[in-house]
Amino acid sequence: MGIDMLKTERKYLLSFIPPSKANRVKINARAFTKSGKRYIVPKDVSLKINKAIWELQQQHSEDTISQPVEVSILFILPDRRRRDLDNIMKTLGDCLVYAGILEDDNLIYKQTLEKRVVKGKGGVVINIKPYREKQIDQDILQELDKFREKINGIQAGK
Repeated sequence: MGIDMLKTERKYLLSFIPPSKANRVKINARAFTKSGKRYIVPKDVSLKINKAIWELQQQHSEDTISQPVEVSILFILPDRRRRDLDNIMKTLGDCLVYAGILEDDNLIYKQTLEKRVVKGKGGVVINIKPYREKQIDQDILQELDKFREKINGIQAGK
């Protein structure tokens, strides 16, 4: 079943909060990102990422999604410790690709992140549904054009 045939959203659960992508330490090592930057992933972080991929694979039995999607993620946090959700989302995007759920994480056209604190509980609920592109309001485009002209004028010293 391809994403264009998907009638309802797909739901995936994780039993824990994955580590932030900021936990990857950039150094001179053998591991490389797509952009060629060198980095190393600490062993405990790597184990958690692999666990997240495994948990997602256990729940996934459909075709890999290759069309634009909307992703809604609920983080259930066990405490009020500060966490950077956008960096955790970067890890989750990679995990969705490595688990075979998404062909590429650049297919995420809209994402909604929400966190709730439930003392002593923790996990993630991921909902994926087809992205339905909406027409952009022409007033917004005109407002953006006027702003761009203003900024370009300021930069040019006008």
